[in-house]
Amino acid sequence: MKLQLNSILIVFALVNLFTISNVQAQTANSHVYSVDEIIQKAPNLVGQTVQVKGLVSHICEKSGRKLFLAVADNSKTFRFNAGDKIEVFDENAVDSTVIATGVITETRITLEDLAKQEKAAIAAAEKIAKATKKVAADHCTSEAKANGENTAATPLQRIQTQKDQISKQVAEGKNNYLSFYAANNCNEYKIVK
Repeated sequence: MKLQLNSILIVFALVNLFTISNVQAQTANSHVYSVDEIIQKAPNLVGQTVQVKGLVSHICEKSGRKLFLAVADNSKTFRFNAGDKIEVFDENAVDSTVIATGVITETRITLEDLAKQEKAAIAAAEKIAKATKKVAADHCTSEAKANGENTAATPLQRIQTQKDQISKQVAEGKNNYLSFYAANNCNEYKIVK
């Protein structure tokens, strides 16, 4: 009888502990981040669903499935990639303040990745040089800004800068890759006043 009572108390305590943990987790995830905050805190939020409030500076013209939220001075942006429930972002959202929800992801770029990008960029540059009309580059300035890159640089210049950054990190005994953060699986965003 005493064993049954102890077992019941243990189960009751575990259920309460689990409930309290879930409530605390929901409370933490209900915070609405600014664009500045999410850029700073993204490395610690990978895999978590977050809400971010910011001004829509750009929606990808090519696919319509990337939405960029800018910091107040428009010097940095953070990218949201559309989820399954959003076919394309509404282009009327540009220059509006929105709250977007997505899962923070990290993309790691290595020297090997950059070597592949460099080959593709050289081939694209050669193709553009041979073309009679100008061909749009795959890497738009909004994407470059979201990655903290120089928006005036050519794709080859950006690649070289990233190679230099990785080489410097390795020489300092740090990571042999660069990390870029975005929010994937954005299935909800709303325009706010």
